[in-house]
Amino acid sequence: ERVGEGPITLILVPGWTMNTTVFSKQFEHFAGSKDFTVISLDPRSQGLSTHTSEGNFYEQFGRDLNAFIVALDLKNIVLAGWSNGGFQALSYLHQFGTDRLVGFIMLDAAPTGRADDNTNHWAWYAKDDADGFCEFFTQGSIVDRQQMNLEFAKWMVTTTTPEYLNWITGVSNMTSDSVAALTNANSFYQDYQKDLAGLEGKLPLLYVVRKDWESVATAWAKINTPSAKVAVMDKHLSFWETPAQFNDPLDAFLMTIKE
Repeated sequence: ERVGEGPITLILVPGWTMNTTVFSKQFEHFAGSKDFTVISLDPRSQGLSTHTSEGNFYEQFGRDLNAFIVALDLKNIVLAGWSNGGFQALSYLHQFGTDRLVGFIMLDAAPTGRADDNTNHWAWYAKDDADGFCEFFTQGSIVDRQQMNLEFAKWMVTTTTPEYLNWITGVSNMTSDSVAALTNANSFYQDYQKDLAGLEGKLPLLYVVRKDWESVATAWAKINTPSAKVAVMDKHLSFWETPAQFNDPLDAFLMTIKE
């Protein structure tokens, strides 16, 4: 999906089992822009992209993203990953560096999949999975996918409607149970904290996180990337449900790059 025709390219990478439609409100926001080109893609085995039996892990997703960028010869890129799409963006950064980048955005994404305590550190899971969070998404994907999808969909927004639940669970179901389980399990082992911290002083950084993560993301940024701008939204998918919560800090961030 592509809108706008500006010299700076914003790439929006969807999260786990999601596709480009989650960014529909951003496409609307930037439609007709002469300052920014906004592009999103369905990652391997998600949405309308080719579904493969192999290559469904984050190191390969980073290589896929590089192949996409090279094929379209994209430059002056602001790279933004949402949720586990953050690991795809960080995997790209780890393997291919910053030559084509002019900014980096973490959209309710974490720089690591695990920490000793995921309530006090910016990480998705606890190393011992004491809260069962990793098990819920990994086992849930293969044992009771539809119940897991329903709970996941409810967790992402403030207000649910039948139309929303049908849409978001339908999107998730485009990814197979086995790939959903594998990619969630693989996310547990991703750790790009050094790569993200290494951007300090090199690229402008924006972290937009849900309220639950405000304190941990702010604390991490203060220590590792003090120049990063931190903005807060209500829930994991608030950039779709209440677009201004993302679009407003995004506009301000992009204008600093444009200048």
